[in-house]
Amino acid sequence: MPSMVASPPYLHPMAIHRSYAASHKGLRNILGQFSLLAGRTDYGSPADVQRLKALGDEMFMLLTHHLHTENDHLLALLEQRVPGALQHNLRDHEELEVIQQDVADRLARLDGTQTALEGHAFHLAFTAFQGRYLGHIHHEEVVTEELLLKHFTEAELIANSERIVQQVEFPVLLASRQGASKNLERMARAAIVRPDEALRRADTGTMYPTEEQRSMGE
Repeated sequence: MPSMVASPPYLHPMAIHRSYAASHKGLRNILGQFSLLAGRTDYGSPADVQRLKALGDEMFMLLTHHLHTENDHLLALLEQRVPGALQHNLRDHEELEVIQQDVADRLARLDGTQTALEGHAFHLAFTAFQGRYLGHIHHEEVVTEELLLKHFTEAELIANSERIVQQVEFPVLLASRQGASKNLERMARAAIVRPDEALRRADTGTMYPTEEQRSMGE
């Protein structure tokens, strides 16, 4: 009996490369890691809070970098061929920046003297942001990605992704990764020279280390 489940609309039947896939996998990964750590943190422990802040600083850096890279390298490109198509995305970005700043400010105020109730309130504020952010990037992969696939050739999209990797993505990641895994650093350095390999690895979901890899220093 044939399946009644339709294929997701963004899985364009003739395209392999997706401009959002690699970066969004990485962002979902680090958002999930932070949420998990925030739920486990003892907010009355300065050491625990400092560990949460370190991951939060990295997460917010990546989110901010992704937003501006998308605006400059994807949405601006799409606007040239589909005028007005990016208004929804830009409006979302403006709203998310405000919410992200509020969560970042809340994180900055934590000092390891908070009660469990105060820690829970922070976790709730973060998960509200996380839910909003995940909804946003889902829209990008369902709607914006489809526009990119419709109005650009796969070769053009691959070339654009390679420009992003070479010019922006990995240098920023390397500069921000204090205490990051040695494996990621080796991969990132190699990717600056071989962006095709970086894109391949990113598509497998290995762009960012897991919490277990972080703790093992791999």
